[in-house]
Amino acid sequence: MNSENRLILMISSPYGARYYNVNLIFKHIIIYFFTFIGSIVFFILIALHTLASEINNIENKYKYIEDSYQTLLDKNLSLLGQISAKKEEFLLIADKIEDLEGIIGVVNDNPNYGLQNRVEAASITGLQKIFIMKFVPNGLPLDSYKRISSGYGYRIHPLNGSREFHAGIDFSSNLDTPVYATADGVVDFAKDGWNGGYGTLVKIDHSFGFKTYYAHLHSFAVKRGQFVKKGQLIAYVGNTGVSTGAHLHYEVRFLGSHINPKHFTEWDMSNFDKIFNKEKNVAWQSLLMTINNLMLQIPTEQRLSQQKQNLKES
Repeated sequence: MNSENRLILMISSPYGARYYNVNLIFKHIIIYFFTFIGSIVFFILIALHTLASEINNIENKYKYIEDSYQTLLDKNLSLLGQISAKKEEFLLIADKIEDLEGIIGVVNDNPNYGLQNRVEAASITGLQKIFIMKFVPNGLPLDSYKRISSGYGYRIHPLNGSREFHAGIDFSSNLDTPVYATADGVVDFAKDGWNGGYGTLVKIDHSFGFKTYYAHLHSFAVKRGQFVKKGQLIAYVGNTGVSTGAHLHYEVRFLGSHINPKHFTEWDMSNFDKIFNKEKNVAWQSLLMTINNLMLQIPTEQRLSQQKQNLKES
């Protein structure tokens, strides 16, 4: 056989060397085998590298999704907190609206009546009522008093013993107890002296034909022609004129005629309609129509601003 097609292998040992002749085809097979094994190893390494890259990419995506999920959880918790806070605000507003409805005498028995509708109804009704009660005498002219020593109507005069008509209410009180205006108006009279038995006297002209008298004063804190607001200090309780002790004589007049002040001193937002039945000497329907017409001439924003101001003052 031709030696070019053979491969001679020499294996040496301490006992000597041995020679083996291998056919060249086996040499090729061995070369191909190791080349094949090397290729397999190379492709395995490439596959492992690719797999490692994919795993790393998946891990990055998983971390991104995990971070995004945590962010969404945080936002969800934040939104839940905001919703809870808004619910509390809503309940607080509903309670305040309910209080306002109670103050202005609005009765709402409809469970489907929304909060916005309730606010609008309370705003419109409340504004009308506040407007009326700002200019028409209402409430007490004193923060405190001992008792009502004499009411409105006929009585036995405490000094001369004769039966006479008493045009107002007498509030027995301590000397120098502050006296306040019961509605917005203009001081028509403020003078000390006898004044027909009234003693030191303040008269205030109010809108729509109303007028109030504050008599038997010790002193006064306003002057004629001065504009005053409801609740403004105007005088101090005294014992001047025809009087048997320190007290305030309070009158309410309409178009010059005496009317019972008791109905007006007990009048407030919670019983707003009560006076219309109690006091028949005032043409309330005509008066309310006039007031509503006046209010319609005031821009809505100005009316709401005025209402907020009035609520703060009250």
